[in-house]
Amino acid sequence: MMGLPASLTARMALAYGAATVAILVAVSTYLASALATQLQDRDEGELVGEVLLVRHLLREVSSEAEIRADTHRFADLALGHEGLILLVRGSRGEPLVTLNPRHEPVPALPVLPANATPDKSRLHTWYPRNGVASRGIAALGQLGDGERTVEIVVLRDAGYRVALMKAYQSQMLWATLCGAGAAAGLGYLLARRGLRPLRRMAEDASAVTMSRLATRLDAGHVPSELRVLVDALNDMLARLEDGFQRLSEFSADLAHDFRTPISNLIGQTQVTLGHSRTVQEYENLLESNLEEYERLARMIENMLFLARADHAQVAMAVRELDARAELDTVAEYFEAVAADRDIKVRLAGQGMVRADQTLLRRAVTNLVDNALRHAPTGSAIDIRVAAGSTATTIRVGNGGAGIPPEALPHVFGRFYRGDPARSNSSSSTGLGLAIVDTIMRLHGGSVSVRSLPGETVLELSFPVVNVLAQRADG
Repeated sequence: MMGLPASLTARMALAYGAATVAILVAVSTYLASALATQLQDRDEGELVGEVLLVRHLLREVSSEAEIRADTHRFADLALGHEGLILLVRGSRGEPLVTLNPRHEPVPALPVLPANATPDKSRLHTWYPRNGVASRGIAALGQLGDGERTVEIVVLRDAGYRVALMKAYQSQMLWATLCGAGAAAGLGYLLARRGLRPLRRMAEDASAVTMSRLATRLDAGHVPSELRVLVDALNDMLARLEDGFQRLSEFSADLAHDFRTPISNLIGQTQVTLGHSRTVQEYENLLESNLEEYERLARMIENMLFLARADHAQVAMAVRELDARAELDTVAEYFEAVAADRDIKVRLAGQGMVRADQTLLRRAVTNLVDNALRHAPTGSAIDIRVAAGSTATTIRVGNGGAGIPPEALPHVFGRFYRGDPARSNSSSSTGLGLAIVDTIMRLHGGSVSVRSLPGETVLELSFPVVNVLAQRADG
């Protein structure tokens, strides 16, 4: 089975042609039906009229002999009426006037009295030799002013109407085919002209390359119907440009962060192997290398997590959790590290949260780890949970110099570090807050930051009704 043509212009032309055929067929059918009804109505009216005319002529004669002597007066009534049959019979049934060119058999019809007025309701159906249903009427006519009557039979063979309608339908068929062809041809030209803006858009889009992602499609001269498409394509190009820019920056940051530990490994190993060393020196080298390996492992693990999250490949088991109990677990994990730096971890609040337990702990752990690295010695880290009507929030605050206002929009970016002095620190990969942001988006929530000199607060917001959690429960 053949499918539609690949060309949109050709498809539209075919659609125009098909629509034209449908319209012309519907119109032709209606006109044919109306014409057939009008012809039949006209024929029936003529049959009634013929009876009235014959009766009028019979009033002008006084005997059947006069009718035989002047039959042409009655014959003239049939002129111009194709298929008309006229019979006038005497009182004993003998034919006085016979107009039946095709010698059709005349049926026996009920006879209308002379004093009854003929109308269309008095007509009867009969069938000539061609089998076409036709109409006829029989009535008595009065001779002169006396009481003598003769029988009038008027029939109309409808075969001519059938032939006329066949010729009409044949003409309409050719008109429909020609109209459809003309509509398809004209539709092709109009569609080709109408789709010209699409071809210009395709030319503009083909000019977009990796080095020209800033190119945008011109929306100034396109029809209003295509302006939405142009705007959508331009928005897509803007997102692609932004994504490509982020990917380039991510690649550069990734190369930089990998280069540092690898350079340390190579440099320390080369120096150590340059001369004979003691066992203790080799052990120190291995311990230093191990720290760099662990940093690389953490970076790779975090990058794999972000990559899986970006492609919706992180399995989640969302359920109702006691947020305070989860925070107690995280605080206990950091208890020793905080005590070494004389930093207190203070917990407050109660609340339930719908979340994946592992991801919740990972997000809070990253926030607390970030707070410990930036909190001054002898200060405190405040962790508070609060249950609201629409969301449950977890806030982690610490003291310190705070985050500069210009850096706030970037703190959740990958490989971003607000403290340049820690850019090469093995304790940070620059991915902690980016992972927190990804975890919150997976939960349909959000993470925000507020920072002033002396206080920095990061807040997790978990919605009470969570589509992702419902999907996981189902």
